[in-house]
Amino acid sequence: MRSYAALAAWTFLAGAGIPLIGVLNSGMGRSVGNPVSATAIMFAVALLVTAGLALPLYGTPTSQQMGSAPIWSYGGGLLIAFYALSATVIIPRFGAASFVAFILIAQLVTSALVDQFGLFGMARRPIDIARLSGLAVIAAGIVIMEISNLRGARP
Repeated sequence: MRSYAALAAWTFLAGAGIPLIGVLNSGMGRSVGNPVSATAIMFAVALLVTAGLALPLYGTPTSQQMGSAPIWSYGGGLLIAFYALSATVIIPRFGAASFVAFILIAQLVTSALVDQFGLFGMARRPIDIARLSGLAVIAAGIVIMEISNLRGARP
């Protein structure tokens, strides 16, 4: 599964799920009465699914393997928890499209910085004029979309 098309399709499917996380979890939050419990339930389901895949395919990581991971790599869990809780709280108030628009621009800028400086052990991929232009076009599109949303906003 190293082909560009296969990886692009997988990425597309993963991206399609991003707005649905907040939408589905918002419904769970209404059912259970709060967004924090809803997010905890979502992560319990995610743990069951990923453990159900990881354990038979790869076994249990040893404490030595887990200890060899850089301490900052455990921050991914904190960030995904913050994202999921944010989506659960914000999407019902802000709308899925606006939430994802701001998430998108933040992801692109952060990713460009990670690539530019090779942060967290990633390969350096300097920002060139083409990438910078692409970021500017996407940012402009988001601004246009949000201006439209502000004009049509309901009280």
